[in-house]
Order: sequence, then structure tokens, then C-alpha cells
Amino acid sequence: MTMPAITYRIFDNIEEIDRGDWDAVFGSVPEGYQFYRTLADSGLSEFVFYYLAIYCDNRIALIAPLFSAEFNLDIAAEGAALKIVKSVRKIFKRFLVVKTLFCGCPFSEYGLIGISNDFRGDTRLLDHLLKGIKELSLTVKSPLIIFKDFPQDSVFLLDVLKGRGFSRVESFPGVCLDLEFSSFEEYLKSLGRSTRKGLNKKLRQAYSRGNIEVKLVHDVGGQIDRIFKLYENTYHNGSTKFERLTGKFFLQISENLPEETHYFLYYVDGRLAAFNLCFRYKDLLIDKFIGFDYDISNYYNLYFVSWAHNVKWCIEQGLRYYHLGQTDYEPKIRLGGRLLPLYVYLRHGNIFFNLLLKFLVLLLKPDNFDEDIRRQKRC
Repeated sequence: MTMPAITYRIFDNIEEIDRGDWDAVFGSVPEGYQFYRTLADSGLSEFVFYYLAIYCDNRIALIAPLFSAEFNLDIAAEGAALKIVKSVRKIFKRFLVVKTLFCGCPFSEYGLIGISNDFRGDTRLLDHLLKGIKELSLTVKSPLIIFKDFPQDSVFLLDVLKGRGFSRVESFPGVCLDLEFSSFEEYLKSLGRSTRKGLNKKLRQAYSRGNIEVKLVHDVGGQIDRIFKLYENTYHNGSTKFERLTGKFFLQISENLPEETHYFLYYVDGRLAAFNLCFRYKDLLIDKFIGFDYDISNYYNLYFVSWAHNVKWCIEQGLRYYHLGQTDYEPKIRLGGRLLPLYVYLRHGNIFFNLLLKFLVLLLKPDNFDEDIRRQKRC
């Protein structure tokens, strides 16, 4: 019996991939073809996107989203470790900064490789995937290869990489709030007494200090300048910076995903003070991006107002899960969120640097610097 011929192609434009092929390997996922198309059309200068497709006898078997970018290996470092890195960078500007080829997406909830059901048991696919990624890494001069933020159910497939020179390390986990509640009041009762009391107090304060109005819209074309300003406020305020969006993204996402895109806009005394971009998908709400006018939002506790509003809205809509993304763990965990483990696999093309990397990733993993992650793991 003749074995099927396996070939691969690397595309630099998602529109070169047949939409039917994409759906055949990914199925129905929250962040699918139109999401990646939006990223490609948004003018994201920090990233270059690629797509590796594997075919068996000209039938689609696998598609892996890829992107290249400059990556700071010290992204999780804080405190004394971060001070040391900054001191070294005064002399060596690119210390721990490496041109990197990623398998995954800079803006998705987790890494995902699409594999057709007909080929899920074919162990040769990973070999061809690695071969294609290595070829591309040489072409784009990215010596470091990273499989970014893959969930627990991908470990059975990707752990093979550990025998191919890759190191596995835990990434920043995601956070999910399970919404098995019939009402917002029932959700409140699930919280600890002090947390419930504190949240209620912040909500009372907020609504007593001014007129807060929340609007749900699916397009922000008329307010894009204000929306992008709020987004940049939050981007620059965050301690961990990797991905950065453009104003065009916030316009394009509404056009490409009109049913899934939900903008919650928070007005205080008539002024837009915060926004929250979410995706609704079946029984799931994904909290993607948020932006604040901190001169207003801190006084009116808009972070907690938006949390309470979204939880209540999800319950009323019959949604079961509220995904809250990575970082800012303390309030999310305290308010009922649970951590979703994510894993990174990485390898440097230079043998010496790859050996050094095996020790470096153990030092720089997120829970070495985030007490909230460590505390949750001990529970």
C-alpha cells in the first residue's frame, strides 16, 4: 500500500488559504479565520504573520498560525531580577531580546494548531510541522522558536517536542470564571464574606458618586479616537507588554466579526470613561481588551463596575463561562476566577544558547515573580 505524500506550504497572507480548508482543520473555534484576517489587516508593525499548511495527497491535514517578532525573554521578570536586566541593557541594549518565530498568535486566548480529524493519529505531521518552522526561522533570521501558550489538552501532542531539543515551561495562565449561577445575587453569595462586602461597597460608592451608564454596541467607528486613547492608557499602564494593537483593529473587528463583537461602553456623567471589548461565542464570553480614563475610572471604581456588569450580563444571557485573559490575577482570583494552565515550548538554534535557555526559563517563569499565581497553586 502506497503511503500518502505529505507536503507543506508556508503562506504570508491568510487569504491565500482556502476558507474551507481552514474550517476543516480548526472546526468551530472562538477565534477563527475572520479573527486572524482582522489581525492581518490591522497594520500591526511589531508582528509578521505566516501560516504553515500541511497536505496529505493534496488534502488539507494541518494548519499552524505563525508570527515573528522581537521577544524579551525577561517579560515575566520583576523586582531585583528586572533591575539587573535593565542595568545590563544600559551596556548591551539587546540583552535577552531575541528575534523569534512563534507558533500561535499574539492576541488569542491560547495557542491552537488545526488538525483534520482524518489525520489526528498521524505522528508524521509534527515532523513536517517542525521541518517547515525550521525552514521559515532560517528565512526570517529568527533563531528562537516558541510554541506559545498552549493549553493542557495540547500537551499530549506537543510534549514530543521535549525530545527534539525544546524546553517546556509554564506561561502566564489564563483565568476563567465558571458561571453556574441563576442570578447575580447567587454569584455574590459564592464569594468570601470580605470579598462580597468589598465588592458591594465599591459598587455603592461608584453609583453614588455620579451617573454611570453602560451601553452595548457592536461598532465604535464614531468614537474610535476616544476608544484607542483609552486602550493606550491601559497598555502603557500595564507592567507586562508584548502585543500592541492599532486603532484599525478596533474598527476591523466589528466588520469581520459583527455577531461576536461586543463593546461595553462606560459613561460617567455623559463622558466615555472606559470600554471593554468582548467576544461572545456560544456559552462563552471572552474579555479581550479594556481601556480606562484613569482620572475618572479610579474614583468611580470602573474596573469593579465592569466586572459586576459583565458577570450579571453573562448570567442573564445564559452564558456558562467568562474568560478573563492573562495577568492582573489578584482581583480575578479573589472574585471567583480559576487559573487555566498554559505552556510554552521553546528552542534556540544555537546549541550553546539552547542549553543556557533551559536554565533561563526556569528562572524567569511567571510564578517566580507573581505571588498571586503561587498562592493559587498552593490552594
